[in-house]
Amino acid sequence: MAMVYRNMDEGELPDTAQSSESDGTDREDLELVDCLRAGENRCYELFVRRFGPKVLAIARRYLRSIADADDCFQDTFMAIFDNIGTFEQRSSLGTWVRGVTVKQCLMRIRAAGRRREESIEHLLPEFDAHGSRVQTDHANRASGFGEALDESRLRLFVRAKIDDLPDDYRITLLLRDIDGYSTRETADILGIQVNAVKTRLHRARSALRSLLEPELEQLY
Repeated sequence: MAMVYRNMDEGELPDTAQSSESDGTDREDLELVDCLRAGENRCYELFVRRFGPKVLAIARRYLRSIADADDCFQDTFMAIFDNIGTFEQRSSLGTWVRGVTVKQCLMRIRAAGRRREESIEHLLPEFDAHGSRVQTDHANRASGFGEALDESRLRLFVRAKIDDLPDDYRITLLLRDIDGYSTRETADILGIQVNAVKTRLHRARSALRSLLEPELEQLY
């Protein structure tokens, strides 16, 4: 559990799905793009096989409903095929596909209308009159929890708790810490200021930590 808190403080979550893709696009991807632009039917199936698992994983991270994620999967590939001519090779094809997928997810979330957002004030850290953080019993006992869970269970547990956050905080956390966008990129995607992203991110991490501590104590 110490690793979870340390990584969150440093700006990461354990075992995140941050992109390790290169900036360029390899020859196989370029051939696939050219094939799509030529309208060859076989290439549509090849493209879905190549990027389908990635697109579906992203959709299921952002969308709370499996049905919505499946619909977004279809919408994403329709958007990709309609806009393949706009791919300019400034990034890898995988990075471009990720961007299209995230955009489709956010469009679906916004189209559904805003959910009633619950306050997370009770999940944020407390400070005493001198400005020092108040240490709770959960926080004091957290250091040994990491040994109680294997890495895969811990990763799934953290992801599940992210879903308990209000959408504004959840989406910011997903963009920045899970999908690896920079603070500036996250701000551009959300259409907000960089400082607003930093504030949301800090509050989201603090709230997530508060959600994790008591649950991990029970598992331990």
